[in-house]
Amino acid sequence: MAFSGGVDSALVAAATQRALGHRAVACTVVSELTTGRDLLRASEAAAAIGIRHIELPVSALAVAGVRRNQSDRCYHCKQLVFRTIQEAVGDSALLLDGTNDEDDPARPGMKAALEFGVFSGLKKSGLRKADVRRLAREIGLPNWDAHSESCLATRVREGQELSVEILTGIEAMESRLDEFGVHTARVRIDNLVATVEFEPQYSEIMETNRDNIVAQARRLGLRSCLFKEWRG
Repeated sequence: MAFSGGVDSALVAAATQRALGHRAVACTVVSELTTGRDLLRASEAAAAIGIRHIELPVSALAVAGVRRNQSDRCYHCKQLVFRTIQEAVGDSALLLDGTNDEDDPARPGMKAALEFGVFSGLKKSGLRKADVRRLAREIGLPNWDAHSESCLATRVREGQELSVEILTGIEAMESRLDEFGVHTARVRIDNLVATVEFEPQYSEIMETNRDNIVAQARRLGLRSCLFKEWRG
């Protein structure tokens, strides 16, 4: 199954592990769009579930449709993800993902899932995010209340080409914010301008460290750094 380590894929992984035992495999595709924190989250979630976990390294930026960062980026990325997993586990394996019934069916990635015959058990069961969290809590998953995450490409304005430099810069800034104690910040990039979005409870930390954050943005070659409260 496609495994990010978020609560949706963790619930599917736990159910699959209980049903199939050692035959169940959680696959995390790792690319330039994956943060170190995301990878750690997936590893820890898989260990808590007890499912076999494999990491599959790829280059997402080698795919022109991903690198161009247009409205269909997610489609090309998901194609890469599902193709990579299929090649690793074999054509006869049933591919699963953590899409729930609240996820937008018009998302470009959904098209790729259909093309690869991915089974979305949460969606088929009509389970929305609140249902997923409730069930995850009931079976004791440690990440039942974790914030939803997204890949680094979602931080870059659509149409601005992705590069290793941009993506590693975003990760560096978000990791620094995490060190300050701001655990759910998003650093959005639009050309040479960074906008740091943060939840209201972190306002005091952000104000204390504002100069350090701006200085880091400038060291990364960004012209300016804006701040915006975000309610995730």
